[in-house]
Formats: sequence, C-alpha cells, structure tokens
Amino acid sequence: MSAVLSNVLPDTTRPATLLSGRFRFDQIPDMKGRVAIVTGASAGIGYYTALPMARAGATVVILSANEEKGHQAEADINKELKELNSYGSVTWRGIDLGHLGKVDELAKQLASELDRLDIFVANAGIGQAPYGLTDDGLERHFEVNNLANFVLILRLLPIMKKTAQIAPPTTVRIVMQSSEMHRFAPSETKFASKEEINKERDGSQLYGRTKLGNILFARELAKRHLTDTERPIIAISVHPGTVDTDVQSSWTESYGPVIGKILEQGSKWVGKTAPEGAEAGLWAAVSTDIFEGNWKDFQGNYYSEAYGKPHTETDLGKSDELGNNFWNLCSQLTQEIIGEKLE
Repeated sequence: MSAVLSNVLPDTTRPATLLSGRFRFDQIPDMKGRVAIVTGASAGIGYYTALPMARAGATVVILSANEEKGHQAEADINKELKELNSYGSVTWRGIDLGHLGKVDELAKQLASELDRLDIFVANAGIGQAPYGLTDDGLERHFEVNNLANFVLILRLLPIMKKTAQIAPPTTVRIVMQSSEMHRFAPSETKFASKEEINKERDGSQLYGRTKLGNILFARELAKRHLTDTERPIIAISVHPGTVDTDVQSSWTESYGPVIGKILEQGSKWVGKTAPEGAEAGLWAAVSTDIFEGNWKDFQGNYYSEAYGKPHTETDLGKSDELGNNFWNLCSQLTQEIIGEKLE
C-alpha cells in the first residue's frame, strides 16, 4: 500500500469505531510520576486502558478478581514496558467487587499505601448477565457496578485531593465507564430502596440501570465533593462503544443459545476492538484538550464518545432527584453492610 493511501484510508474496519470520535494511544501525554488505578484491567478494555498509560510512564495499579489473569496481565505489560525501556509499571491487586467488606478493606489499604493517586478509571463490571444476589444480599449488577465503586472512590478521594495540590492543574481525574445501554434502565427507576434494587429483572435492564447509576454518580460526586476550583479534580462518565470483548458472552448467558448467540455475534461484528474501546475512557482520563481554560465545561458530564457532545444522556440520567436518590441509597447501604455511612 502506498504512503498516500495509508494516510487516507481508516486504520480500522470496525463500524462502531468508524462512527466514533477517536483518541489514539499516541495522543497520551508523558505520565512519568503519575499514579493510576484501573479496575477490571486484567483483560479487555481495562487492559488497554492500563497498558498505554504505563507505556507513557505511569505507575498503574490494576484491580481484578481473577488471580491467574491478573498476574498474567501484570507480567505481560511489565515485559512490554521493559522491552520499550519505559519507566512505567503495573501491579495487580485482587478484588472481589461483589463483597463490599473486602472492597472496603482493599480501598483502605490502597489509601494508606499510595503516596499519590492521579487517575481512577472504574472499568470493571458485570455485563448483561442474568439476575442474581451477592453474599451481601444485593442484586449483583448494582453491588459490583455501582456500590463497590462508590466505596472505592470515596475511600481514595482524600489521597486524590492531596495529589491535586501538587499535580499539574486539571490532571487528577475520575472516569466512570458507563454505556449507551443506560437507555435500557427501567423507566420507573427511582433508586429509592434496597427492595427496588433487588427486584428480579431482565439482564439488560439490570445492566442498563447500573450504567445509569454511573452517570448519576459522576455528576453527584462533582457536585458534592469536587468543588475546589483552584486545584480541581474532574469526574466524567463515558460510553466505550459496542466492544468485542468477553463481556459479550453475557448475551448468551441471559438470552440462551439462539437469540443470545445472534446478539453476541452481532456485537462482535459491529463492535470496536478492545484497544479502540479504551479510547473514550483514556480521553477522559488523560487528554490535554481538557485543561485549565475549559475543565468546567466537562465536569460531571457524560460522553458517548471521545470528543463527544455533552448532555446526550436520557432524562433519567439528567435527573437531579434521581442523582440524589442514588447517592443516598449507596450511602445507606454502606452503613448497612460495612457499618460506616460513607457520603
């Protein structure tokens, strides 16, 4: 292929990527000295969120449940970093997001061990899987995708605020991996009670409701805790796109071998690759196009793509009442489960 053609033709054939804004890995700034946490980073989108930040020099802590995959991801990334002579590094830590006591324990450990924390990317989560309860007695999508993040981020927020005092302005950021599937959240969603959360529903509705929760959380976090305009911390929620990862297997888990397989294969054909799926989150986490002069335009917002338009979420996603309910419910559940009301 000629150099002219290679400059004209797109670098992907994936429809979902061709229709999205791009933030390529070579746009990531130098991250030497910066520390990031990425959940669910032993595979898929999380892996390709951690990898390029470490390539750029960041110290990255990856959190995931699977010990074998976690250690393998740590080894693979660090091997590549050594070959590239990068000063970045990756360390894996195990976490069970479906057990809030263990989440709280690890969050406290990290808060005491880390000298700084510049970036937190909440990527881990359960996909469109069937209904089920955790050992804590909560609907599992909600506990893993929402409540665990609530605890992790609030426990780590003091070290992030400390970091914001010494880091370059507007570079300390929290990114919630949401989804356009937040549109599947039941229209009657109120986040009003544990009983509402634990009602049995379709897997897509349960997943969609938690992605709605991630949008609400980013905005409420900004309103309640990120009010320092001199040394700001930025919270943003994003949609990675339809992505060809292992999460797509949850379609078959929820809808059976016929319909589920059709949905799974359709997602794989249309969907972005995992590295492409990481681009929106990386844009929110590290882009220098979000800076001192415009960061307020991004604070608390949801974006369906890198460089996307804000305020495209549903009316439920824009609801101040729902955001308040979501926050209060999470706070009440921390009191019930770990014996301390985080708020």
